[in-house]
Amino acid sequence: MTATLTWSDIVARLALSMIAGFLIGLDRGLHAHRAGLRTTVLVAVAAAAAMIEANWLVAHMPDTKVSILRLDMMRLPLGILTGIGFIGAGAILRRGDLVLGVTTAATIWLVTVIGLCFGGGQLGLGIAATAIAVATLWPLKWVETTIVTARRGTITVTFSAAGSHEPAVFAVLAERGFKLRSRSVELTADSATRVICNGHYKGNYPDWSSGLVRVLAATPGVSRVEWRDTD
Repeated sequence: MTATLTWSDIVARLALSMIAGFLIGLDRGLHAHRAGLRTTVLVAVAAAAAMIEANWLVAHMPDTKVSILRLDMMRLPLGILTGIGFIGAGAILRRGDLVLGVTTAATIWLVTVIGLCFGGGQLGLGIAATAIAVATLWPLKWVETTIVTARRGTITVTFSAAGSHEPAVFAVLAERGFKLRSRSVELTADSATRVICNGHYKGNYPDWSSGLVRVLAATPGVSRVEWRDTD
């Protein structure tokens, strides 16, 4: 923080925060994530504005040596990070064994920290953090999809009431490299049996899953096959 704060400083810090929130939120918005472009911009600008306010108090509030009037500058950023944790927690969803929104929550938290950097006058640190964030969300995503080939999915197989053949389904899944993590069996109102399998595999989506669905659909006793890619 600086001892003096001019309007040019304020405009520069808010503008850099807005640009950082825009660049980071652009990826989230293009891929229809829950926290999109407007959310990241608002979070970054809000954090920067709060730190600018703290800077203004440091520059204009005299130190009277009276403890009740002394300002602890760490309380404001710590309070902001604590509050933003609730927003991040709201972006995380759990559906059975699947947890969604962790990257979105981490993005919101990082945007907040970047806003605090810009608002506090650490422009170089904020620019460096923004560059790393953009590289992580854009080029690193391509590297991840190229190198990391494991994907998660859920296969639901419904058997007719004439009889069930669960072992045949599990044999097909094992043969095609589907690593089973959990499974459940349901009995429908028409006495049909539904087997739901969650796991991960290594293959070229959607060719791998399409081939699996065709093989399972041809299994005796199978009346319906559903596949859901959970990545």
